[in-house]
Amino acid sequence: MCKCSFVRVAWLAACLALASTQQEYDVNQPTGDVVFNSVRSADVALIFDKSEIVVNPGEPLYLDCGARGDVRSCIWETEGGEIYQVQDVYENVYTGLTKPENTNGNECGIVVNSATMEHHGHWTCKVFVVGNSLVGKKNVIVTVKPTSPVLEIDDRRSLTVNGNSETPVQCSVAAARPAVTIRWFLGNRDVTVSAATEETPADRGGIYKSISVLRRSFEPADNGKVLMCSISHKTLLAPENATVPLNVIFKPAEQPLTTFYQISPGSDYEVRFNFSANPPPIRQEWRFGESFDNPAKIVAIPSVDGRYTTGLEELGTGMYTAKLLITDFMEDDANMEYVLIVENDMGETPYKVRLSMNEAPAETLSGGAVAGIVIVLLIIIVALCAATYARYRQMFCFASRAESKAHIQDPERNETDNGTANDAIKASTDQVNGKTDSRVANGNGNLEQTHVDEVNNEKKNTDV
Repeated sequence: MCKCSFVRVAWLAACLALASTQQEYDVNQPTGDVVFNSVRSADVALIFDKSEIVVNPGEPLYLDCGARGDVRSCIWETEGGEIYQVQDVYENVYTGLTKPENTNGNECGIVVNSATMEHHGHWTCKVFVVGNSLVGKKNVIVTVKPTSPVLEIDDRRSLTVNGNSETPVQCSVAAARPAVTIRWFLGNRDVTVSAATEETPADRGGIYKSISVLRRSFEPADNGKVLMCSISHKTLLAPENATVPLNVIFKPAEQPLTTFYQISPGSDYEVRFNFSANPPPIRQEWRFGESFDNPAKIVAIPSVDGRYTTGLEELGTGMYTAKLLITDFMEDDANMEYVLIVENDMGETPYKVRLSMNEAPAETLSGGAVAGIVIVLLIIIVALCAATYARYRQMFCFASRAESKAHIQDPERNETDNGTANDAIKASTDQVNGKTDSRVANGNGNLEQTHVDEVNNEKKNTDV
């Protein structure tokens, strides 16, 4: 009975060991809890890039997967459950699947020669090694060409908006895979910063509907410009656009006081004043007198009144030119103040005008421009002063420091120089006393010996 119990325990231990070795390792999951019982982690590793692939229908789909270590076999599995043995792919068993040109670090890679809609979805590479399997998952997006962009507006011929008031404009793309990129242009100017885009799934196959809403205030200067919604996508060789011209509604745009100079006395002078308004003016007239507030004369446009002839010229896109022809211009005409009154359905605007026989004043710089020039000059002066000071310091400080440093770094030279100077002083002193030190003539090397000989001779003479 003990023998049977021992056999049962051994059999149970073997089963547990076998179960523990049959683990599957997913490279997309944390590895902290995975334990390799039969193969050390240093002996095997999966080479896999899990970033998604975007491919157009008909283009080749490259599915790379490799492993380091002893690989038994590997397979690819689609989201739909189809399984492809990599070895069978390499032996041309499957139609449309081939072996990649480079299998170095890509031992389990395959190539789908021509991608179709059926290849869209998640692909899983599973590599079998001794006692384990390593798994890598990749999302493959097979593109769907987007539908044409549509501007959600009432009138396809133009978009009518009120000037200086915020107006939302919507552009939509019904379907695309992946989602499109939407940009907005007003004329040649990119105004996408004023837009917000929302992408919502149209189905479970990764197809998205995109809606972009542009919110901005349109100015009178935008009247007649083209507003464009532009989409880009991997399937498009060039952006696809939806456009509409702008019809900005505004009262006659205000302008500052305008003066016309160098009018010759006795000439026939025509004042041409440009303004903008949309819709077109319903009333326009010239008024003039001693002051802007108390006009003595009113001349309608168009009309002829004595020496005054008026007219209106339309330039297009809400631009106009009001004309006032004064025959035989006199000094009294220059002393009057002129006001052009223009009214449309949005309101009325007065334009103040002066006529002068004087020369036009020279153009002067604005306060901001003058301040900018002064700041630049100050910066230049400070830079020059700093450079001059630095050069001054270098000439009078750096040179003396360099000489001092040279003397400090060469003590032997200092000693030699000092010795030579002392010897010269000694020689001069001896010459004054009527005696010449032979040490000077013998050189530095024999100074000590010569001096010893002289001392010995003096001692001998003393003894005798």
